[in-house]
Amino acid sequence: MRAATKPACATAPLPPPAGLTWDQAAGRACIICNQRLTVGAVYRGWIRERIGAHRLDKEVWACPGPEAT
Repeated sequence: MRAATKPACATAPLPPPAGLTWDQAAGRACIICNQRLTVGAVYRGWIRERIGAHRLDKEVWACPGPEAT
């Protein structure tokens, strides 16, 4: 039986903008696993969203890969 492994947050596909927590949208939590980020966070880019003329883009970050822990 295999032990549960940490998800590869640094390489997983980005989720849609709907359903993100406040911390994920603000860049304080991992975009994939929602763990609080400290040192070693990996920049993942932007999740684009808009409502009418209003841009609601979010700059997102992820946990480092399991090889970095």
